[in-house]
Amino acid sequence: MEAADPPWLDNADVLVQNSDDLPQDIERWSDLLGLPASSGLRVVRRISGKMDLARRAQVGSAGEIALCALLDARWPGAINHVAETDDGFGYDITASIQEVEWHLEVKSTTRKGRLSFFLSRHEFEMGLADRHWKLLVVGLDDDLEASCIAEVDKSALKQFAPADRTTSARWESARYDLRGDQLIPGLAFLPWREADRIAHRLLTLGTRSQRPDFAWMPKEAERTAVPPSLSIS
Repeated sequence: MEAADPPWLDNADVLVQNSDDLPQDIERWSDLLGLPASSGLRVVRRISGKMDLARRAQVGSAGEIALCALLDARWPGAINHVAETDDGFGYDITASIQEVEWHLEVKSTTRKGRLSFFLSRHEFEMGLADRHWKLLVVGLDDDLEASCIAEVDKSALKQFAPADRTTSARWESARYDLRGDQLIPGLAFLPWREADRIAHRLLTLGTRSQRPDFAWMPKEAERTAVPPSLSIS
């Protein structure tokens, strides 16, 4: 199964919840090998988990590097990829722009049909305490190039965060599945000029084209022509 890399494997965490959800190719292979259905489920979870961890690290690094390059082209020397040397800050990138140091936590994905990412408790609490902390989503194409960028609405993070029910246990990581209406296209919190907007559509409006490949990205019709916080002069 690992060699075949079937198309459903990337979404196995959602598609395959129990033995009844196993795709036909797994059932066929199990029958050929004389194995019970439960073994197929264990294999799916093991392989999808292993592939997800490796792919997540690769995609995560690519998204951070792509965003650093895009920002550094506009503000040379102001961008610091802190996660390269220490992942304990609660954010991946600092951007010192016009006397403000922004703390950017980046979640990257190649999934086009749904937006799913993990947020640690440390990242979550940092976001609540730090008004200059931003959670950004970078959508990558098949070549791991940035194709869309959006800011996650903090209110969605607070609304769907787990709650500790006892002092004997506490959550440390949560998976978020968000919709387009919980995203703000582009990086509207940064001080863009008209020239920047024309030259860097990806950063200011969120996509390289009017029809993004990523289904979770807000469509052009759903956006205002100029985000409220976008400064144009």
